[in-house]
Amino acid sequence: MPYGLLIEYHEDRAALDLGLHPYKPEPGRDRVLSDARVWFQCKGVRTTTLGAAEFLASDAVVVSALRLDHVRYWYGAADPVYLVIYVEADDVFLAHEIRDLVDAAGGMAMLATLQERGQKTLTLTVPRKSRLETSLERMPHHRSIRVDGPHFRGRPLGHRYDPLRSELEPLPPIEFEALVSRLLELHDFRVKNEIDLRPMLSGEIGRVRALRGTLYLTYEWVTPLGTQFGIDGISDFRLEAQPESAHGEVLVIIHSEIHAAPSRTSAIDRFLKKCEAEGVSRALVFFNDTDLGGTFGGWFSTFQPLLRTPQGLGSLAFNVLTTTLVYLEFVDRLRWKYLNYLW
Repeated sequence: MPYGLLIEYHEDRAALDLGLHPYKPEPGRDRVLSDARVWFQCKGVRTTTLGAAEFLASDAVVVSALRLDHVRYWYGAADPVYLVIYVEADDVFLAHEIRDLVDAAGGMAMLATLQERGQKTLTLTVPRKSRLETSLERMPHHRSIRVDGPHFRGRPLGHRYDPLRSELEPLPPIEFEALVSRLLELHDFRVKNEIDLRPMLSGEIGRVRALRGTLYLTYEWVTPLGTQFGIDGISDFRLEAQPESAHGEVLVIIHSEIHAAPSRTSAIDRFLKKCEAEGVSRALVFFNDTDLGGTFGGWFSTFQPLLRTPQGLGSLAFNVLTTTLVYLEFVDRLRWKYLNYLW
């Protein structure tokens, strides 16, 4: 099969008809299986129930008499479950993820209400535009992660690493920029303009990008400089640094290739005053080096008062390891200076 490997149950006890282990969506390469599995529950609608004219005139196909306990099981499944409908009148297959269909009808609260009323079945509607071919193209982008391992503040991470006490090795500059950009994207950072900082800085410090924009979601981080790593032999309690955060109008600086640390200039003074006058509330600095070196101090002193704590590779590890989508996307490109494990 061109989309992946089929998975079949030999006995009909799982309330699922068929599964698919999709190939990764990587053109030009040998087929490599993704880390997700997708499941199907298949139904058919005969022409005697839905004619061709009626089907073409409607926006959706009604699927009735679905067992409520099965729908609850599919909705809560760890892997995506698709309701697949064969429409005989048009000789076409429709497919839509069960969770989306249920959410459109009221979500888990709706299912719980029906159960409380003693209802055994329910009806869902599958949009006519949800063709199987389109859904198959989307399926390799699903992800499955383990949620039964260690957690961080009740948040399943998909790994066993301590976000507060690990540090990345320096990344290639392009990869570092991509990593930071993805973190900001997931916090809904919307760029307004890019600024050339080089004429304002003293000397050549390496590759630097500066972006003005708005963080629509609060971005939080924790520096390892205020975090306790070991224990004192008396208690296993360990101190954590106070979280930093940014939200709203920000200046983002990405120092991806380190030649030297920056130092304050009169041009930087004028630039910072201009930023404050334009409503910038915080500067976020990401640098591709350890938090313990001179790069940290250079940025910290250069961009006061807009900058509180710049993020090096120890601080950035916190965001990578607690933003599971980023970790899974970059895991094969990350190298670690040190890793500590969650207890």
